[in-house]
Amino acid sequence: MRNYLSLLLCAVALGLLQACGGGGPEDPVAAAPAAQVPISTRFNVSVDVPTGVNTAYQSTTGIINSAYADALINLSENNFVIVLIDAEGKIYRQADITHWEEDPVGTYIIDADTLTRFNAVVLVSRFNTPNFTLGEALPDNVFVAPLLSTDVAVTLSSTLAYFSVAQKVVNDEDWGMFSEVVSKPGFIELRTATEIFDEIGAELNNILVSQIGLRGITVEEMMSLTLVKAMTSGLIERKYTERTSEISDVEAILTEGFWQLKSQASNDGNNINADHTSYDGQESITAQYKWDRNDDADIALNEYFTYFSGTTAFSDNDITEQILTTEGWVGLYDYLQVLFITPRTAILTNAALNNDDDKGLTLEANAYSLTDKKMYDYLATEENHRLTKYIKEDGVFEEGAYGFYFTWKPQTDQHLLCNNRNDVADCRIAPVIAPLLYYTDLDDIFTNEPSETFLNVNGFKISDNVVAEFISNDFNTVFYWYNVAGDNWQVQAEGTWGSVNTFGKELIRFEVPNLITQLDASYDFNTRQLFLVNDKNYINIGETLLDGEKSHFSGFNVAAKEQIFALASRSNLPAFGFCNYGNTSNANEDKYLNAVTECGGDDRFNTQTISELIDQHIVQITPDGKINTIILKESNNWEYYKNSVKEDITRTWSLTDDGYLRLDWVSPANDENFDYWARTSRDLNDKLHMIKTYSINDDGVGSPSETIYSKIIKEYAPDQLLACDTNDSGWSFDTIAPITKQSLTQYITQTAACLVSWDQRTTRFTENMLLNDAGVTGDDLALTFAGDTSRYLKLTDNFEGDYFKGSYGDTDGCGFNFEIRWRIEEDGTLYYQALDGSMNERIKITESDGLRFAIKAFNHQTRWQSDEALMYTTQEGEMWSDIMTLVRADDIPEAVIIPPPPPPEPEVPAEGETPVDPPAEPEVPPVPAKGTILNDGQTCEYLNQA
Repeated sequence: MRNYLSLLLCAVALGLLQACGGGGPEDPVAAAPAAQVPISTRFNVSVDVPTGVNTAYQSTTGIINSAYADALINLSENNFVIVLIDAEGKIYRQADITHWEEDPVGTYIIDADTLTRFNAVVLVSRFNTPNFTLGEALPDNVFVAPLLSTDVAVTLSSTLAYFSVAQKVVNDEDWGMFSEVVSKPGFIELRTATEIFDEIGAELNNILVSQIGLRGITVEEMMSLTLVKAMTSGLIERKYTERTSEISDVEAILTEGFWQLKSQASNDGNNINADHTSYDGQESITAQYKWDRNDDADIALNEYFTYFSGTTAFSDNDITEQILTTEGWVGLYDYLQVLFITPRTAILTNAALNNDDDKGLTLEANAYSLTDKKMYDYLATEENHRLTKYIKEDGVFEEGAYGFYFTWKPQTDQHLLCNNRNDVADCRIAPVIAPLLYYTDLDDIFTNEPSETFLNVNGFKISDNVVAEFISNDFNTVFYWYNVAGDNWQVQAEGTWGSVNTFGKELIRFEVPNLITQLDASYDFNTRQLFLVNDKNYINIGETLLDGEKSHFSGFNVAAKEQIFALASRSNLPAFGFCNYGNTSNANEDKYLNAVTECGGDDRFNTQTISELIDQHIVQITPDGKINTIILKESNNWEYYKNSVKEDITRTWSLTDDGYLRLDWVSPANDENFDYWARTSRDLNDKLHMIKTYSINDDGVGSPSETIYSKIIKEYAPDQLLACDTNDSGWSFDTIAPITKQSLTQYITQTAACLVSWDQRTTRFTENMLLNDAGVTGDDLALTFAGDTSRYLKLTDNFEGDYFKGSYGDTDGCGFNFEIRWRIEEDGTLYYQALDGSMNERIKITESDGLRFAIKAFNHQTRWQSDEALMYTTQEGEMWSDIMTLVRADDIPEAVIIPPPPPPEPEVPAEGETPVDPPAEPEVPPVPAKGTILNDGQTCEYLNQA
């Protein structure tokens, strides 16, 4: 009403109603008044934008608070500029601000020499005076809102919406569907433009706000995000087309049927839904199809339910909401039925109702050709935008594809309530000061006098940031308290309430001011018309659809749907690999969200995919060959292995609503020591996962460090790891030597062929891996062999010359435990040799599952050189493979050495007898005792000797 009176007074002053909202001097868009008179309009400007988004290049870090946006207070006059845009989308004039002040509730009162117009725009910078250039487009480093009324809300939604419109004007050099309000900004035109603009802002808000991070970025960076660019340009293109489409034959459309698409991603999984609605003259039919993202299977819709208005029965479990009728509250279902139809109009009602309930909807349809139009643009909706990732950016519709723009209107006022049966509390209201003590009587919501402070207010929340306070006075006042700057509640708007009796129910009806819904992105009702009612002994809040109030939805014809799914394919997703967008050491969670969104395909973690990782080995190789492994346990604990050695610390994991795997590093968990993992793509064949990581770490020195980086991890089943035994020598227990002699060169070649690597990294032995904590006694490590559990290598950090010391043990045969010296060669090979020179061996890791190592080894024993039957050179020996495990040396028992029996005592002759020398035996090479040659496979011969 205040806006209307302002316009009316303006009309009286100028003698021309059309001039109200008209241009100022030298306005090239709207004709100037015949007689120039001073023009001045007072605007009440609220600035409610996310505090983390910068309009200059200052940068803020830290975890974003729970408030989506904060009203900015304590701005100065220098932070505001008002400009006017011409027919080509360029700035042609700066309006003079003749008065500026800040009122006590954080609203800025500005007088400027322009009237309310769609092409008059307020620019707001948080830190500086907004910079702009006459003759150029709007700058993209400020927040903006058009001056459509004297109450102006500068928000993220208004900025996104106006930038999308302004860019369209620049591209087309025409205002399109806003041409009328720009050339003739009268009251009706401004009101219509406001409705369209708010609709654009709300839809962009619903699509983007949950998917983009806002803290620590600039407006310019926000507008450059791929998702933002695609959705702003696509949505405005679709809106222009829908608003200029032609009235069509709704009867013919329903006879063929139309398609509505929906795509979603959540912890329940990724899927695409397609509903086909038709009417055959007798029965309304809705056939529902679905594709669930599963492994690498491509998109294929499968029918899962079909509704027939004449036969399909529902139960109370199918109720989505309720409507007030003569029978009281009646549960509604998700399906509609046609009651009456002509080429121009169809009458529909809910599947739960009939014609006698007088709760029908009128439906009309506009149609437009989609031929040669980009699919991206017409999938830029809240329901469909996730579908665009499966379609190439240059994909277009072909001949025969049409889009539909449906308009529906209630035939009477309709009062809707959530399904509050079975003691469901979803639509109950409670005092803001006692949110669990629900109101039980309508009288309890009223107070005689408004509260002076928010601490004492008797009100209830209608959204996260708005509290309604109902006053029982002569004016039936409602005060709307708004959360200013995230921590300060102020009355931001006023309204009224009224009591009506409908079908025997007392309803308290009220209309939420438009300013409030513009400011508050958390407002979740579909309309500003709300009501309160006592139902099931509690006060519940619902919404009213007004008689004749228009709403819209979109659809496709059969040909358009077929063309969309002919092009939609998972093969159009980015190929598996690194996406380094957003990697930074100056991170926060919002920057991380943007990095994930920019890099993400359709492989986000969800409940099912996380359950598939339980008890699997999740392995990462660092650039220097170190191997880190985690194992998620069903108990929501996780184990951490560093170079295959488990850390004995209890840690927890969880799956967030955003699809992040949260890994807490300390116990109890806190918000300054954890990692987020987001999976952006996956190679199913090789079980590789591309992970975008956000890591926050508090080392007790200064602020916690926050980092975003990318990595590739590989998933292993607990029993998956196998040794690569290609070209192994084999072993002969007859000759106690390899069956097939191999050379060191052959070993090097074959080992290279066996290596399993990813991200151009391979696991390899390092001194840090095998020494554990260098210089600390009692923490030495040992390597054990799966194929020969009797063998082990103990490795110490005692250093001498070019080698570390260790020992080689084997409990087979008579037992072995000889000293070795070992080192790590440049290629990550573990080389060791017996101190007595009798053998040397090389071991190289070919693959690891994080807990064990598949190895390829080359063994040389000097006795093979001296054996005339073998005649080995120093570069020849045995090639073999096995699975090794790194354990603590203290856990390995020492080998028990069975010594040879003592030699027999010499025979002493009897007294007086002359000793007789035994006859000389022919000289033959000594035969080693059984079990005294390493790996001869024989039982120790000494055990059988007395």
